[in-house]
Amino acid sequence: MNIKVLVLPILLFAAACGTNKNTEHPQHKSSKYMYELAINQSKEGQHQTFLDTRAKFVDVLGKQDETLNEGKWQPFFTVVPDLQLDNILIGMTHWNSMEGFGSTAARLLPQKEARDYFASFNPLAYALLETVDGQPFDFETIKKEGLVVEFAIRRGKSADAFGEKRETFFSSLENYDGYKFAREFKVYKLNEQSMPSLAENTQAVIIVWDNPEKFQAAATPIFGSKEYQEFAVNLEVETYFATSPTE
Repeated sequence: MNIKVLVLPILLFAAACGTNKNTEHPQHKSSKYMYELAINQSKEGQHQTFLDTRAKFVDVLGKQDETLNEGKWQPFFTVVPDLQLDNILIGMTHWNSMEGFGSTAARLLPQKEARDYFASFNPLAYALLETVDGQPFDFETIKKEGLVVEFAIRRGKSADAFGEKRETFFSSLENYDGYKFAREFKVYKLNEQSMPSLAENTQAVIIVWDNPEKFQAAATPIFGSKEYQEFAVNLEVETYFATSPTE
């Protein structure tokens, strides 16, 4: 993907945010519990460049007042056949608001650190997330070494896809050794006007396990369970990775 194709929508959104920070766009509300999720794969033969330029970009990003936290995860399992995982990284940034994300993008994307980084990868998934319950999400709880962190974005095939069947399934996870917690997020994507738009009947989830051994022991019985099958039949999975936090 051409870097200009990737950056232009974000720049347009950043410009829109910068024109009037007091204007609340109809497609979203400002929230201090806003997270940017980016899943990127290094271009062929450029993985070390991807890692090096990412480190420089994140260093600049971390110095911005609008960024509150940042982390990265290395996937070890996905449902997509033959997808090479060792050159994929999942990054997540906690922003102070949607507007803070936009104004920072306007400053950083034209800079060399951003241009070099964006030129080194192909994006696999990108979304802006907001907690469904409107409550804080302790970002540090998914950054601890040794954990397994599942990231998924799913679109419901029915209006009640995230209702009772979801609650039944996630309640059933408490029966498995090693399960810690799960959090749901609303999903915003950039629309044709380059503004964040709430994705219809779509939610992201983060599921956390104590360690890979307990996750792997639970995976087969979970996927075969009645609770999972009744929940999953109403979902279209857009993105799924099981990952480990990495420095």
